[in-house]
Amino acid sequence: MNKLFLHIFIFCSFHSTLFSQNIPKVPQSIKFDNMVLDLDSDIITTIQNEVDAIHANDKYFQIYLDRVNIYFPFIEKIIEEEGMPEDIKYLAIQESALISDAVSSSNAVGFWQFKSETARDYNLVVNSNIDERKNIISSTKAACRYIKNSNYTFENWMFSILSYQQGLNGAKALVDPKLYGAKRMTIDMNTHWYVIKFLAHKIAFQDHINKSDYDIGYSIYNNNSYKSVSELKKNLSINDDEFMNLNKWINSDKIPTDRVFSFLIPEQTESLLKKITSSISNKVESFIENNYRSSIDQKILNVLSRRTIILNNIPAVIVVESDDIDNLIKLYDIPKNTFLNFNDINENHELMSGLPYYLKKKKRKANIEFYIRNEDEDLWRISQIFGVQMKSLIKYNKKNKSNKIILRRRFTL
Repeated sequence: MNKLFLHIFIFCSFHSTLFSQNIPKVPQSIKFDNMVLDLDSDIITTIQNEVDAIHANDKYFQIYLDRVNIYFPFIEKIIEEEGMPEDIKYLAIQESALISDAVSSSNAVGFWQFKSETARDYNLVVNSNIDERKNIISSTKAACRYIKNSNYTFENWMFSILSYQQGLNGAKALVDPKLYGAKRMTIDMNTHWYVIKFLAHKIAFQDHINKSDYDIGYSIYNNNSYKSVSELKKNLSINDDEFMNLNKWINSDKIPTDRVFSFLIPEQTESLLKKITSSISNKVESFIENNYRSSIDQKILNVLSRRTIILNNIPAVIVVESDDIDNLIKLYDIPKNTFLNFNDINENHELMSGLPYYLKKKKRKANIEFYIRNEDEDLWRISQIFGVQMKSLIKYNKKNKSNKIILRRRFTL
């Protein structure tokens, strides 16, 4: 395997999200686990206004999705383990926009916005050195237990969600006891604003989230070995800035040993490569089958399977010396101008053997922050290696004079 292809293979990614610019429309009814929610006409307008507001700024909505792609895999796993409806996950966006150290005006903190007293009631450590409200694993488990405890009373997930904001007794005072255990209920202008906001967040995000785009670059390390953060970082080869960005819940070097704390860490290269390689063959087969099986014979399918790879979640073909643009666009049934645009090239471009050329539009970012380029590498070549649009690379590196090429804007969790 040549060096360039190995380079491409290791750094290929699958997590970037392309979202439609279409704002979701609020339906007349919503299915939520075992419940059907009927929406009256007035409340549809109110919820639609909330959805429109969430989508008002494409840049900020994409920032939300960036956080979703990192945190939702962990949140969904915990929700599943707790036997709860997966859509509970949208409450975390509503509460904190998935900002780990978010603080409200009432001093609620973290992903799920716990106040300190309630956090301690649910076995979260909150002191000057550790605040597990900012820990995605600990706080999600606590939030699930809180909502599930309420649902033992209500047997109605909407009421249980309301209790998350009002408390159990507060929610009891606001809801109709006749609807305990309801399988169908009407959402109208009398429904509490917190529930309305939750439904708006579910509608605003659900069609823009694709689990195949989830970021596979992070994992959970349950510590039962290290007594200090410095020792943990050294042995797991994690730099200071990256570690602190992922684990804002710990402010001390000392790690208490009275319980197992969960750290969010960058996936090690070997493990990440295993995840990537296990996905490639299925993604290639699916792409080819969906796009070509009806129009070309099995021999060509076999050729495509050998030459097509997935980089940055985009199908690409590795060019060989005998290729030219005309035979590629014919083989893959792509209009010439479209192929040229996908690859940031013009019709006079000479294909470079060993490089990937894309069959879909490249993404705006890679899954790593930077790449140290060699002397003979220009931005276009790097854009092909990582599947990043040229205009994005130019934007990220406008004032960059070093050989450290920025591949995505720095994202603060």
